[in-house]
Order: sequence, then C-alpha cells, then structure tokens
Amino acid sequence: MSTSKPRAMAASRSWSPPTRIERDLHDAAKAGDRGRYLRVLAQADLFLYVPKDHKDASGGKPPWIPYADGRGNWCVVVRTAGERLPRRPQFTVVRTSLNELAHDWPGRRFSLHVNPGTPAAMLLTSGPWDVRRWKRTAKRHLLGDRPVSLLTKNTGHRTGPLAHALACGAHLSVRNGVLWNDLGDAYDDYERDAEILRDGWATTTAHAWQEQMDALLDGRNSPAEPEFALSVRRELSRATDTPLDADTWRRACSQVLDDLDERAIDEAVIQPLIGRILRYEARFRADGLLTPDGYVRSALAYDYGRAVSFARWGLGARLCSEATAEQAIRRAGALAREHHTSWADFSAGYALGRVMRFDTEEFGSWYTSVLEPHRLLMSEDDSPWLTLPWRQ
Repeated sequence: MSTSKPRAMAASRSWSPPTRIERDLHDAAKAGDRGRYLRVLAQADLFLYVPKDHKDASGGKPPWIPYADGRGNWCVVVRTAGERLPRRPQFTVVRTSLNELAHDWPGRRFSLHVNPGTPAAMLLTSGPWDVRRWKRTAKRHLLGDRPVSLLTKNTGHRTGPLAHALACGAHLSVRNGVLWNDLGDAYDDYERDAEILRDGWATTTAHAWQEQMDALLDGRNSPAEPEFALSVRRELSRATDTPLDADTWRRACSQVLDDLDERAIDEAVIQPLIGRILRYEARFRADGLLTPDGYVRSALAYDYGRAVSFARWGLGARLCSEATAEQAIRRAGALAREHHTSWADFSAGYALGRVMRFDTEEFGSWYTSVLEPHRLLMSEDDSPWLTLPWRQ
C-alpha cells in the first residue's frame, strides 16, 4: 500500500485537459494539494467501469470492481467526464460521486485512483481519517442536482457538421450538465440512459428506439397542428419576412384547410392555437428568445434537437451502435439547417415546440428549463452557438 501522501502522475507533453475539470485536477495534483483535489472531485461526476453482466445483475448494490495497479495497490478506479474511456461492449459506465464513494467505501485496503495514466491522476489512500475527510468535503461542496452548465470536451468534436449536429442537442446537454460534444460510451451513464428511454419514451429495444428516432427525424413526434399553422404563416410572410397579423393568419389557415382534399387537421384546434403561439412569441420577445420584431418560423427544431440526445441515450443504453447514433445525429443536424436559418431561429423553434407540447401558458418549468440554456448558449464565449457557423 502506498504512503498517505497522494501521488500525481507525471505530465505528458502531448496531453491537454479535456475539460475544465481535468485542468483543475491537474493543477491540484501538480501542486500536491490533496484538499484542493478533493474539492474539485466533490463537484464533479465520477465514472466507474463495470462489466455489463455484473451491472445488470447487481440489484442496486455498489458496483465495486477493484483492480491491481501493478504496484501492489488494490484500487477502485474512477474517471472524470473528459477522461472516460473509449466504448467497450463488455463494460458499462456507472456514474457516482465523491459523496457516494465516501458513504459506500469498501474498506481501507483499497485506494481511490482517479484518472489513472493521465497527468490529472491521483492515488488517494482510504483510511478512516481519509474517508471522513471525503465526507466533510463532499458535504461542504456537494451541488446536489447537476447545475445548468456548458461543459465542452476540448478533445471532442469542435468543428464540422458532426459538431454542429451535436450542438443542435445542446439545449438538453446544458440543462442536464453533461458534455455537449461527446459521442462516447454514454450520455450520462448506462443505467440512467436506459431509464430515460424506458420511463420517458417507452423504449427498451433496438426496434422501438429506431421507430422513435424515425418519428423524430420525420418531425412526427410532436403534434402536427403547430407546424401546420407556422408553415402557413411562413409561406405567406416569405416575401416581406414579416409575420402576418393575427386575423390574416387565421383566415389563411382556414383557406388552406378548405382547399385540402383530406383534412387531417381540425380547424377548431388551429384557431385557438394561433392565439397561444402569439402569446408565447410575445413572451419570447420580452425574455430575449426572439428579437423585438422576430417570430418563430418552424417548431421542428424541437424534434431535431431531441433526436440528437435520443441518439446519445440509445448509444449509452446499448440500443444502437455508435455508427447508427452518429448517422442519426448528422441527419438531425442537416434537417435543422434545412428548416432553420440561425442558432437563434433554431432555439426559438425548439422553445416553442417544447412549450406547445407540454406547457399550458403557465411559463413554469417547461419554459424556464429551455430559457436558461438558451441564454447561456447565446452568451458564453466558448458556446458552440457562437463558435460554429450555422451554415456548414
């Protein structure tokens, strides 16, 4: 067993911190400052790698799989978000935290090895005093639920169509506090990705995942009525690039419906729906989601943006291959560029699609949970919405 003094790995000249988390860990490790290192760990997601069969059969028990580090130390190995390993079919990712580790630690004979093989690594002993310190640090710095934050992987996708497509899913990535530009082993972790698909999408098989993905990419997951109304206004406003007044818009929708041979959309639904859209747009302008004279051209962004996260969840839950997920994400990005004109236009469409689907003009969490990521993505210097051009 090593001494109580933590050991940092020697820095590699070619290594650069994948995210700000690894940068802060590296600085603390280089200084030999275990207290600072623990403070960073307490505020970060930590990831264990566990054989899939073991995880599936664990029954909720802590997934401890100790490893020998080659120097006589038995370790529990964890990695931070930017240092997660490449996908390995026989292993799954399990998210944990310093707080959870401290309360479920398997015993002092095991050390905690963070990011082994990188300059941000540290080997931490786990005697009773050490574990008490972990608990105190975690209690003092524990953030609870992940904060809304823009987390960029510097070694991830930063340019090109795939990066652009991943950025179309940034609303949810920022809201959930996960890497936006990673197409790795998991969105969150294996169990949580599967839970989102099961509980939120009734999706537990590869076939069901593909059906849902097809619906998202076809714009069929959301109700058809808002997009119909928006498309009528968009076409009639194309020449002047100014929205129709409410009465003209209503009459135009009635005329289009009258001209249809088969009416799949009920006019009785469309007329009050136009009023809802106009009220939401007024609120969007007040909150900066739209410019003072702006309007929403399409709400298809909501399906396309969710398709990106849906692909990443499917990858994490082992319901699709990496190639299939990437293909779906690229397609979502291409469709977003086809139907929207800018990041701001895309975001407004995403927001309207979300509130028309779930909000009832209460402007509660369904609205604020999209407004906050929008503001962050339109303002932070390293936001992909500011660094990636809309047209690729």
